[in-house]
Amino acid sequence: MKKLLSLAAVFAMVPAVSYAQFDNIYGNGGVHTAVYATEAEAIAEGNQIMETLSSTPSHELVYILRTPHKSLKHNSVEIYDADVKVKTVASADGAPMYQGFVDVEYRFARYD
Repeated sequence: MKKLLSLAAVFAMVPAVSYAQFDNIYGNGGVHTAVYATEAEAIAEGNQIMETLSSTPSHELVYILRTPHKSLKHNSVEIYDADVKVKTVASADGAPMYQGFVDVEYRFARYD
């Protein structure tokens, strides 16, 4: 009798679970590099970070890119586009320094 009640409870929940909705959301964020003396060093570091991001599994990208952790479907993060940009900043003595930024466009799904 207990097995029958348990089975009935499971079957009662199946329709509710099967109708769970996912929203596909597009995000835009990125990762900053360290500050370098030359623009070439900042670009090289940005390219290395971009390669690392493209080879990182979806469930780890959740913690690198901006995503809602609580309602996120963890294996749904996909990178669509990534560009390396360089920003000029001034050092303490006024000399120009360069900081790379990996601009990432991505998509993820979350539970409704």
